[in-house]
Amino acid sequence: MRRLIAASLGIFTLAPFGVLAADLPPPAPGPAAYAPPAAYRAVANWGGFYVGINGGVAAGRDQSSFTFGGVPFATTDTALFGAVGGGQAGFNWQSGALVMGAEADFDWSNAKGSISAQCAACGPATATLEHDLDWFGTARARIGYAADGWLAYATGGYAFGRVALKGTATAGGASASLTQNATPSGWTIGAGTELALSPNWSARLEYLYVDLGTVNNTVAVAGAPALVDSARVQMNVVRAGVNYRF
Repeated sequence: MRRLIAASLGIFTLAPFGVLAADLPPPAPGPAAYAPPAAYRAVANWGGFYVGINGGVAAGRDQSSFTFGGVPFATTDTALFGAVGGGQAGFNWQSGALVMGAEADFDWSNAKGSISAQCAACGPATATLEHDLDWFGTARARIGYAADGWLAYATGGYAFGRVALKGTATAGGASASLTQNATPSGWTIGAGTELALSPNWSARLEYLYVDLGTVNNTVAVAGAPALVDSARVQMNVVRAGVNYRF
């Protein structure tokens, strides 16, 4: 009888706590599993046509050799620097992580550098010249590796541009000024990386080394032999841009 009374008292004592426990809200759920941003999930396919715009800087050198009447008399090495900007278009083929493609671009430029040279034994002769890179373009192949919304690539191919020569020359007491334009061609090689921002948009950063070969400019001064400037134009181009894929 004592045991029955004790058990009954225990049940009545614990019952309110059981009721309160049943009325408590369920425990809060744990943190959800991390999902990477859409920019890193979305673009698994880099294939197809694309167009875009770019902008950056060009820094290089103008290596000039001067001759007066066919006789070499001076060699100068002058820095070129300026802004570049333009557009690009291309096509990619993709197989798994391997991406191959072709791209063409065209950029306006205000990169320029000035040089001067003197020849005491030439009469004397003096030349002060400015080389301006007005624009350049490339046509390149690309090969790259794609993973997690990123594309890293190497690129290389054909390059061309317009180099303007502006300057004055004096010889034997006479002087002349001139403006000449040339469109040399050469080659380019570089690398870049691209990040998918959405299924159609991506951002890129690219480096190109551009060698436009040698440009020959002749300055004719009345009553004096011809003054010839042979300039080799080389540039390092760093550009950022965006692309839209169709």
